Amino acid sequence: MALHPVLTHIRQLRKEKGLSQTAMADRLHMSLKTYQNIENGVTRMDIDRLQQIAAVLDIDPATLFGFAEQSAVLSEQVHSLLDGEKALYHKIISDKETYIAQLEEHIRFYQELLKENKLT
Repeated sequence: MALHPVLTHIRQLRKEKGLSQTAMADRLHMSLKTYQNIENGVTRMDIDRLQQIAAVLDIDPATLFGFAEQSAVLSEQVHSLLDGEKALYHKIISDKETYIAQLEEHIRFYQELLKENKLT
């Protein structure tokens, strides 16, 4: 039976923090066997226990569920889209400014023609 992703994430974060199961059990004020049962999915956890584990790991409880990572990925995707949209708007504005400059040049040319025709 596969472990719940939250349990896998807890194990991964614990190892990344350099904490043994014994150290986790001590910090959670429980026996090593009790902690092992939690991490192995034998013992179910409640929200309070998840918050305690998150506190020991010095992370936001949402991180245990992968929400923080998902939020970061989504945020990055949104920023990427906004950056692309921003670049597109800059290109459109630049193209319009070039077009306006060309029209202004045409206006000056035709104004000069009109002045010359009035003089002759």
